[in-house]
Amino acid sequence: MKVELHLHTSRYSACSKATPAELMERLVQSGYEAVFITEHDAVWSEREIEQLQQGFPDIRIFPGVELSTGPQKMQHLLILGTTDPEYTRLGDVAEILAKARDEGHLTVLAHPFRWEGGAEMLDNGLLPDALEFRTNNQNRKKAKIAADAAERLGLPLVNSGDVHGLKFVNHFWIETDMPLGKATNIRAVVLNRAYVNRKSGK
Repeated sequence: MKVELHLHTSRYSACSKATPAELMERLVQSGYEAVFITEHDAVWSEREIEQLQQGFPDIRIFPGVELSTGPQKMQHLLILGTTDPEYTRLGDVAEILAKARDEGHLTVLAHPFRWEGGAEMLDNGLLPDALEFRTNNQNRKKAKIAADAAERLGLPLVNSGDVHGLKFVNHFWIETDMPLGKATNIRAVVLNRAYVNRKSGK
């Protein structure tokens, strides 16, 4: 399965330049079989996901959120699989991680070294399930720093599009042979390292 782990739509993310329908159409055209919608500090309801899914039966559409955390809100943490708005009200990273793990959701520290303060939780001994590696918004130099940190901490690395528009699709993703029958399956896929990081041209 070709999977996008990090995607924003114009419905809830002001920085996105494409509607949910436009993005789903492009993902299907590009051979994706699953996607997690991870708006900035906002979650889709189960009903919204169901309605979008009805229009795009060729791709599994899962919910998620990208939380802005830390003192300067520069640390971005993906919670994959949730529709619970309570996450957007939690300010403590340890509390967020505990809740996500209790509920079986994968946590990924997004573009951890893109900005100063983006990986503060790692210095404090608070570890997500994985670190983001290659994305449209983390260059090779920063990705290498992420890879070094992941090796030091024993964490998986995942590629993602960090999609904010149609031009972001089909550059970086993961592929897995494990089925994603439900959103929480992604945690086992990543923790068991049952996936391969892919990028366009390879």
